[in-house]
Amino acid sequence: MRDPADLIRLYCRDGDAGAFREFYRSQSPRLWKFLVARGCNPEDAYDLVSEAFIRFVQTVCRDPRAPKAFLYRIAANLRIDAYRRDRARPTEPLPEETAEDTGGPAGEEAAYLRELVNRLPESEQNLLLLRYWIGLSHQEVAQALDMPEGTVRRQCAEAIAKLRECWSEDETPSTD
Repeated sequence: MRDPADLIRLYCRDGDAGAFREFYRSQSPRLWKFLVARGCNPEDAYDLVSEAFIRFVQTVCRDPRAPKAFLYRIAANLRIDAYRRDRARPTEPLPEETAEDTGGPAGEEAAYLRELVNRLPESEQNLLLLRYWIGLSHQEVAQALDMPEGTVRRQCAEAIAKLRECWSEDETPSTD
């Protein structure tokens, strides 16, 4: 898979529709997962992904340096707008994922980790989702959330420390 920034540069410079399709295919499922994790129901998340890509295409060629971060910023803003318009309905629980799906823990441990993450403030949840679940770099998260990169690094580390502290307390799930 080619670098997303390279794909968007090809699209903007040469009008390469194939490069844009490759970018879309690589990013749309991850963007949908991000929106669902942030409170959109699955149907609304599909609509917001489409709207985010429409707005993305209309403006990305002005400054194609950080396309993934720009796309996630658009989607996050659309999600907030949808929530404000009361379009977003209560979210359905995320489907159970296996360790093979996520590269992380599965089953009871994964459910417990999701519970711990949900206890964090929304700003920290956003950071962890973008950084570790979606896989953006610290720099891309900083651009998506319009924050200094050092702040993103520090806040991610603090959020992980909170998760570790909660996990290490006697709240760990039983493996009966």
